[in-house]
Order: sequence, then structure tokens, then C-alpha cells
Amino acid sequence: MAAQNPEPTPRVLCVGDMAADIFSSPLPRLPDPGELVLTNQIAFFPGGNALNTAVALQRLGEPTAFFGSLGDDAFGDLLLFELGKIGLDVRGVRREPGAATPTTLIVRAEGEDRRFVHALGAGDRFTGSGLSLDLIPKDGVVLAAGYLKLRSWDDAALAQLFGHARARGSTVVLNVCIPIQGDVDPARCLRLLPQVDVFVPNQDEARILTGESQPADQARLLRQAGARMVIITRGQQGLYATDGLQAIEMGVFPVEMIDPSGCGDCFTAGLIAGLLRRWELPRTLTVASAAGALGATALGCTSGVPPLDAVERFVNENTVAVSIRTLSQPDR
Repeated sequence: MAAQNPEPTPRVLCVGDMAADIFSSPLPRLPDPGELVLTNQIAFFPGGNALNTAVALQRLGEPTAFFGSLGDDAFGDLLLFELGKIGLDVRGVRREPGAATPTTLIVRAEGEDRRFVHALGAGDRFTGSGLSLDLIPKDGVVLAAGYLKLRSWDDAALAQLFGHARARGSTVVLNVCIPIQGDVDPARCLRLLPQVDVFVPNQDEARILTGESQPADQARLLRQAGARMVIITRGQQGLYATDGLQAIEMGVFPVEMIDPSGCGDCFTAGLIAGLLRRWELPRTLTVASAAGALGATALGCTSGVPPLDAVERFVNENTVAVSIRTLSQPDR
């Protein structure tokens, strides 16, 4: 009997947090203690920064592998079932004996922002070590996301992963998540930046890391710390990005917003799609911004993301404010 060929390695590997997300459609108001309030829908979706990005990439049409930790409970079974339906490569997903699957409750009242309640569960055991090198792509992209939220993540293991990825010609993308609670040292992130090709913090995280309030100053210091490219997401204010040669400011695409949860992760998925295609930075950021905007058009973190050709059609049919400035001197 002939030996079966091993499964091909996708060109994207996402590493980090994964969760079961329990969403409620918008409530007329939050219930008072002991009160029942009805809503139209309560739904289950894959969640977590890293997994959201992986799922969005699958929706865009980019085969993706994942490395992370789940519990051995019913939520873990259901999550793997949902990931199997979309074709995500889950060979790197571990089931932690006796642990609960990381879970997030997301509730929003009409006219108010979302409220999140998260239990780390098995995510609190994730160290990032033990990844099979066969899952690291060649000439692709490796994303680490949920970093600093997963409190046991070993920086040495992450640095080793980045080294292997670069040795295989892959681009390293880091998306940090700095929790309000906990005693995690954000400066750990800065020590990793010399091994990071694209660093994607939001403006609050960039402020915590640099002490600066202006995106240009934040990006300059983060590049001086070692990141080759810095993209600072700014919510409804768009983004600021620089690779040291040019600085790009971009607004947001207007869409009918249903649920903004996960828009940043959908943005990262669009960014990775552009990096894989070696597009020029302005085009990459435009497609990424469109993917992020479309992610807000349905309940759940990634449900609104269409295939990549539909994202590009959306870009061609809509406009977004863009400012591109050539830097007279490198910012480091």
C-alpha cells in the first residue's frame, strides 16, 4: 500500500489565543439584577485575536494553520467542529486535560458599546512551546496574536518561532493585547521587536509601550525598538503606518455597522493577504481596512468577511481618505 502524502502546510500560521465566543444580538437595555430581557439571537462563534484572524483568512480564501490550546470540554468539541466546517488546519491545536475552553461573553445594549466577560481557561496554560516545525510556512506569514493576554506564553519560545519563520523566508507579524488586569510587563514586547517584521498595536497599546500620545511618535519609537514596519490602528480614526520610508494615514470605509467586534482581527487578515501577494503598502492597507470594515457588517467577529475578490470589489466601489508622505530621513 502506497504511503499517503502528508498534508501540505498552508502559507499562513496563526499562533496564540483561541476562544468560544457567545454573542447576544443588541439588547433594548441591560437587565436589572434578577431580571430577564429577551433578545433576537444568542450565537456561538470562534473567537480570540489569533483565531479570529485565522478564521477571517479562511473566509478571504487563504488556507491557514493554527497553533493554540483548548479545553477538553463540550465548548472545545463545538469549536473544533465549527473550525472543521471552514477548513482551518487544526493540527497544531492542543486539548488541555481537565481545562475549560477559553470563553468570552459579549453583550451590547442599543446605543452602547459592547461588554466583554472572558475566562482564560486552557489559554492560561499556553506557553507557545512544542510547535511542530512542519507547520511553519515557507515564504508565507507567521502571526502571533493575543500576546501578553496569554500569561504563560514563553518569550523564548516565541523568539525561537520568529527565528524559524524568518529562516524559511516568512514574514513575522505581531499583534499585542495588553490586559487591563494582571501584572504582565508590557516591556517584554519591546524586546521581541527586533525579530518582528510588522507590528500591529492599537493606539492605546502603543501609548502604553512608548509613553507617547501621537501615532507618529509612537511608531518612530517602536521602529527604533526594532520593528521593521509599524501599523497603529485607531478605531474610527483609521490608522497610521510607516516602514521608515513613507508614512501613511488612512481613514475608515463607511459601512452599516452591526457588530464591530473583531474588526481589528479582520484588518490583520486583510493585511496578511496583501503581504502574501507582495502588494505595495498603500494597496495592502486599503484592502486590510476594507476587510476590517466589512467585518462589522454582521454579528460575530468574522461573519461579515467575504472572499478576497469581493473585498477588492468593495474597495473599487468605495473610497477612503488616504495621506501618503515620503519621509526625508529614516525614522531611526
